[in-house]
Amino acid sequence: MRRTPFIAILIIVLAGLSDLFLPGDGRQARDENRARRPDPGEFVRRDDTGRRETWKPPRDAGGGSLEAPSAHDPAISVAIPSDKSNSIGTAFSLDRKGVWMTARHVVDGCARVLIVTAPRRGVRVRRTYIHPRADLAVLQTRGGAPAVRFTEQTLRRGQTGYHFGFPKGVPAAVQSTLIGRRRMRSVGRYNVIEPVVAWADRVRVPDSHGGLGGISGGPAMDGSGNIIGVTVASSKRRGRIYTTALTSIAAAIERSGAPAERGGGRRGTIDGRNFADFGATLRKRLTVALVYCAASA
Repeated sequence: MRRTPFIAILIIVLAGLSDLFLPGDGRQARDENRARRPDPGEFVRRDDTGRRETWKPPRDAGGGSLEAPSAHDPAISVAIPSDKSNSIGTAFSLDRKGVWMTARHVVDGCARVLIVTAPRRGVRVRRTYIHPRADLAVLQTRGGAPAVRFTEQTLRRGQTGYHFGFPKGVPAAVQSTLIGRRRMRSVGRYNVIEPVVAWADRVRVPDSHGGLGGISGGPAMDGSGNIIGVTVASSKRRGRIYTTALTSIAAAIERSGAPAERGGGRRGTIDGRNFADFGATLRKRLTVALVYCAASA
C-alpha cells in the first residue's frame, strides 16, 4: 500500500514578534518544519529505516525536460490549519505601483495584511485576490517597490534555483536543485489540488538547522534573476522545497486584474557565491518583503 507523503506548510505563527503591530494579540504555535541544512556538496537524509542516504542529481541533470505529474501519482499533502492566527510570510513586487504576489495560505483568512517596510512600520494591503485553485495570492497597496522579471525559459531537471524570504522572520536565502514535477493537495481551511515543482534543499544562508516557515510566498529565481516560481511548502523529512507552477502564476496575475508589469525590473546573475548578497539587495529595495497577517482587525 502506497503511503501519501505529508509535508509541512511554510507558514510560521508569530510568537515573540506578534507585538510588532498588535501588542498582546500574538499566539504561540509549534514550528512544523525543522529540516536540517544539507552538506553544500550533496543532499544527505535518512530513510524510514534510519539508514543514511545521499541525494545525487538525475542522470539528465544537465537538461532533462520535466514530465507532467500523472493523475494516478499520489499527491503530497499539506495541512492548512482551520483556525487562522497572527502569522508572517514573504511577498515580492510585481509592479512598483503597489502590486505584490505571495502564497495563498499566508493571507487567506486574515482580517488585516501589511507589507512590512521597516521595524514596526508597514503598508496596509488594500485589496487581496485569492487564486481559487492554487496556493497564490495577489496583493495591492498604495505605493510599491521595484519589480522582478519572469522567466521565458522552460524549466529543466537539474537546474539550480534560489529562494528568498524570511524564515521565522529572519532574512535568508536557499539554493536548491530542481528534481521534478508533483501534485500538491492542500487540506483544511480550504481544499485544493495543484501542480507544483519539487526542489532538493542544498545550501542555506545563514547556515540554519531550523525550518523554513515564513519563506512562503517568496520568489524562486533562476541564475539570471528571473522568477521561476513561488515557494509554498517544504518536506521536513525529505528535504524538499515546493514552488507553484508558472502557469498558475500567470493565471493569478491575469485573473486578479492587477496592473502588473510582469516583464519589468532588472535582471542579474546569480550563482552559488553571490546568491545571499543578491537576496539581501532584493530585500533592501523591498522587492522581497515581509508580510504580516493579523487574524483579527
